[in-house]
Amino acid sequence: MCREAADKVINGTGKLEELIVCSQEIAASTAQLVVSSRVKAKRSSQALSNVQDASKNVSRATGNVVATVKTGAQIIEDQGKND
Repeated sequence: MCREAADKVINGTGKLEELIVCSQEIAASTAQLVVSSRVKAKRSSQALSNVQDASKNVSRATGNVVATVKTGAQIIEDQGKND
C-alpha cells in the first residue's frame, strides 16, 4: 500500500497525506513488533537488541519521510500562491 501511495504521488495522482499515514502505520507496526519481542525474548537476547535497534532506525526513517512530505507540501502550496 505504501509503495502504491508513493508511486501515485510521484505520478501526480496521489495525495501526500497518504504517505504520512503509511509512514505512521509502519512506525506503529514496528513498535508492536518490539513490544511482542520484549514479551517473548530474554532481556539479554541479541535478537531483541537487534530488533530494538532496527525499530529506532525505522522511527528515524519514518520521521524523515513525514518531514520531507510536509516540506514538499509546503513548497507546493507556496508555488500555488505565487502562480
